[in-house]
Amino acid sequence: DLQVWFNLAWMDPDELAKEPLRSLVAKDHGFAEEDKVVLFNEVRRMMAQVIPIHRELQEKGQIEVTTTPYAHPILPLIYNTNLAQVGNPDALMPLPFAYPEDAVAHLQRSVEIYEAHFGQKPRGLWPAEGAVAQEIVPLVAKAGYLWMATGEPVLAQSLGIGDFTRDAKETVQEADALYRPYYVGEGDRRVAVFFRDWTLSDKIGFTYSGMPGARAAQDLMNRLEDIRARLKEEGAPGPHIVSIILDGENAWEYYDNDGKEFLHTLYRLLSESQTIRTVTPSEYLAMFPDQRTLDRLFPGAWFSANYDTWIGEPEEQQAWNYLARTRYKLAEYIRTLGPSAENVARALDYMYLAEGSDWFWWYGADQDSGQDEYFDEGFRALLKKVYESLGEPVPAYLHAPIIPRKAVRADRDLQGLASPRIDGRIGQGEWASAALYSGPQVGADLAVVYDAQNLFVLVAFQRPLPMGTRIGLYLASPRAAETWPLAHTTEGEAPLPLGIAATHLFEWDGQALTAYRPVKSQWQAAGAVGEAAMGPDAFEAAIPWEALGDLEPGDDLRLVVLVSLAGLSLPVGGPAQVVLPDLGRYTTVLTVEDPEGDDHGPGTYTYPTDPVFRPQVFDLKSFTVAYDEKNLVFKFAFYGPIPNPWGSPNNLALQTLDVYVDRDPGAGTGARLLLPGRNAALEAGNGWDVAVWAEGWTPQILAPDPATGAPKQVAGVSFKVIVDPAARTVTLRVPRSAFGEGDPAAWGYVAAVLSQEGFPSTGVWRVRDVLGQAQQWRFGGGPDDTNHTRIIDLAWAGTPTQEEILSRYPSSKADIATLGPDDFPQIPLLRAR
Repeated sequence: DLQVWFNLAWMDPDELAKEPLRSLVAKDHGFAEEDKVVLFNEVRRMMAQVIPIHRELQEKGQIEVTTTPYAHPILPLIYNTNLAQVGNPDALMPLPFAYPEDAVAHLQRSVEIYEAHFGQKPRGLWPAEGAVAQEIVPLVAKAGYLWMATGEPVLAQSLGIGDFTRDAKETVQEADALYRPYYVGEGDRRVAVFFRDWTLSDKIGFTYSGMPGARAAQDLMNRLEDIRARLKEEGAPGPHIVSIILDGENAWEYYDNDGKEFLHTLYRLLSESQTIRTVTPSEYLAMFPDQRTLDRLFPGAWFSANYDTWIGEPEEQQAWNYLARTRYKLAEYIRTLGPSAENVARALDYMYLAEGSDWFWWYGADQDSGQDEYFDEGFRALLKKVYESLGEPVPAYLHAPIIPRKAVRADRDLQGLASPRIDGRIGQGEWASAALYSGPQVGADLAVVYDAQNLFVLVAFQRPLPMGTRIGLYLASPRAAETWPLAHTTEGEAPLPLGIAATHLFEWDGQALTAYRPVKSQWQAAGAVGEAAMGPDAFEAAIPWEALGDLEPGDDLRLVVLVSLAGLSLPVGGPAQVVLPDLGRYTTVLTVEDPEGDDHGPGTYTYPTDPVFRPQVFDLKSFTVAYDEKNLVFKFAFYGPIPNPWGSPNNLALQTLDVYVDRDPGAGTGARLLLPGRNAALEAGNGWDVAVWAEGWTPQILAPDPATGAPKQVAGVSFKVIVDPAARTVTLRVPRSAFGEGDPAAWGYVAAVLSQEGFPSTGVWRVRDVLGQAQQWRFGGGPDDTNHTRIIDLAWAGTPTQEEILSRYPSSKADIATLGPDDFPQIPLLRAR
């Protein structure tokens, strides 16, 4: 029954209304094997129709079918991984990988497969994930493609405008720039590029499923008309084209009745429209061949002007290293035997499949499938097949997972700093504040603590260790040049996966603690370091932080301790997590002690009703501004917990934290309105020059556009979010370069706490609404107007009170786009005292 219903549930409702599936639906339960035969015959019938129907519609001129490079690779990274550093100079880079010939092969194969199925050559290319760069344009053109498409962030960077701005209706203000194709390249190496409207595409993909279909379709038409109106305001000569691009298979399962009401209404409205015409990209270029050109196509993808989702994190670095090592080996065979030799051709195909983007999509902290280990296994299986096809032994490291084992929770959390004496004896109380990982089943416990200079490790044994035992402390640290997933072995010992991609080993051999580094797929000694001592029932070690390379507060390290001969691996079940502390070695500018219990905005707001919103999670306790040589540091402390129920990659899920910095208070420069949806403004005479927006998924640094004052993301600058659940603090470390020259003690600041919202209202930047009555995902206690604030707590302890500040504004029901800074609560600056 489950097998049959699982398949029926994915069927189009129109198919379920027809025989033979209608009879299966009516049968309801008690299905037999012969019912599965009927079901699967229907599945095969539908699958067999997909390409013929699309070929027929294309031959009629009703649609245009695009394709993607053969194995869905991030084509620019196959061309050269160094392109990743254009959009993110700080990306953690792997071994060099640059195989333009593989990029050519992916394109050639895509053309061959397309032609075999559709009887003609393709004209349009959707590069996998919309990943483009100037460097691949000649390859795309040579393969015969006339046009390709990508996302609007790429165009914004290519034009040098940072990003596109939108008004309160989410209408792009630089409409003439976005809604047209551009030529890239020259002569017969020229390709037209179309750019996706991010908002309209995501409305179909994620928002309209929650609305009645007819209303959603009308909303889309209204938005298209808003674009036309904006183009008229700009005085932009036509024609213009709006590109709506999204994963066509993902959206409809979330719509009622597979979105039929929405689609039927939309197609009817488009057919009836006197101002909007549907057109294929190739038709558009044939009608309007004269288009603008771009001097250079910025490297990026459909949703980002970088490739950060596929490269730049430790797991991704390791995966690219595996790919590079395998490709190096294959290159040796190609030079010797040529690419057409049967075993080499087979190995090349496995190589191309391993170059696909989806393996790298699931590596790193930015994406989570819930079963990333499955993709890790598949990726390494393809690389193994390359070696097997060549008759080569599979390297041991390919048997070790790239995705590390999940960190285990300590039986006792870290209580604070400590500096134990390293003498092999457990002194009374000296490990009392350490994180404790109990291992009664293996007869040993692990404790970890630190101070400003050292990381301290204790292994307590319940029975003596054999003579000749080695103890290895393996750490995975960010930003290291190389990693290695296998333990250090002596002659005759089998390779042992660590469960982490280790960057450092500190091994005790009974005499000294020796540091090792991974060099060319093996551990290489780097000399004695730190302190260590073995007693009758305890091993203690101190590892200087400086021995772990370039570390910063908030860095997430993983620790595995291996005890040879005894066969122990601690902690039991996975690595320990060590988050490098923020030890507060900086100059404090100001501190605000915020009143308890004022997490109610203007005094009336109540929390959403879902239990995830625990008491006082938005109740700010204090806010501190400080600086050191490299960073400006903002620290938020809360009365309530800082949970991460939705798996945010930086551990900040519920709270959104805004910081606004006015570098010249009273001068009237900068922007007064806070970020969209906050519904608040700085007092007249002040204006923020830099905004730091901290949340779990889209943290950004922003600055006002010099011409319009609209907030725009500052490209090429990122900051660190350090969440300490035990201390109930969130620390933001922002590079001082983001703020320019000046004395932080002379600047003015605003700090606000809001609630992160993944599905915000129109024009609101990812913060939660406040309604009259609290709902599961909405705050209550809001007035019946459009301009009340969404700020839940404000860093403020003076007069007037927070409640007075946030409740004093001219209440209005006017369109938010028509309101100015004086129509919202006026927020005073915090100043150093």
